[in-house]
Amino acid sequence: MDSIFRQSVIVALSVAFTCAAPELAHARSRGSDPGGHTNRGVTYARDKQYDKAIAEFTKAIEAQPDDPKNYENRAMAYRLSGKPEQAIGDLSKIIRLHPKDADAYATKGQIEVEQKKFDSAIDDLSRAIELNPKNINARRYRAYAFLSKKQWNKAVEDYSKVIDQSHNDLGPYERRGYAYRNAGKYDQAIADFTKVIQARPKDAEVYRERGLTYRLMDNYAKAADDFRKVLQLKPNDADAKSRLKYAQQKLEWQLPTPSPASGTARESQTHKSVTASPSTAEVKNSRD
Repeated sequence: MDSIFRQSVIVALSVAFTCAAPELAHARSRGSDPGGHTNRGVTYARDKQYDKAIAEFTKAIEAQPDDPKNYENRAMAYRLSGKPEQAIGDLSKIIRLHPKDADAYATKGQIEVEQKKFDSAIDDLSRAIELNPKNINARRYRAYAFLSKKQWNKAVEDYSKVIDQSHNDLGPYERRGYAYRNAGKYDQAIADFTKVIQARPKDAEVYRERGLTYRLMDNYAKAADDFRKVLQLKPNDADAKSRLKYAQQKLEWQLPTPSPASGTARESQTHKSVTASPSTAEVKNSRD
């Protein structure tokens, strides 16, 4: 799950400064970028020269200490350069200057999620959503925070709203499927995993997730099919081999017992002793 989440973070950060240049040109014409430090900072940031960008944004802040855009730019440069605490400090400054800035709360919450500070992240992201209910990224990050805290139903609710706004994004379906499964809503989990499989038929991990869900439903035939598919895609996957073997054993134990009307009573008893289901303790040990 973490790898999928990190991919969405990379995509979000890759466009961090994309729209900055037109705004800065307009600002410069009004004389609101003394010394041109903001413009140079954005240029450095786009070139991934984050230390130089931070230096320029710091000079811009010194020239305009009450202008939130330079704190926001420097926070993003800090974030991209792997300095999350400094980024959070700048975003906190924006919030003090403008306590109704939804984007500042959202970005601060996102960084806190990345730092696994889930409680404070949920607080900030909830405030961002309160100020701007259409902020899909704030809801996406909050859903992940709920998922990480095992608050399955809250995660499902947020991921459902993300899906409503972004039907073609498969990540929320996969993570909602995981939340559904942990909430004991297996049919819904199967539906979400199946949707992802239909779009990504060579994604071994989603077959694994669906197979695990079928196993929890005691549908060992379908679980075995999914684990076989994992092995087709990843032939040396030890986990899938183990899970397939377990599912096959369970299927053998579930062979029907012959009717007492067939054969002698002794023959029926012999068949029964061979095909009877294992004891509760044995099943528990097998699951363990």
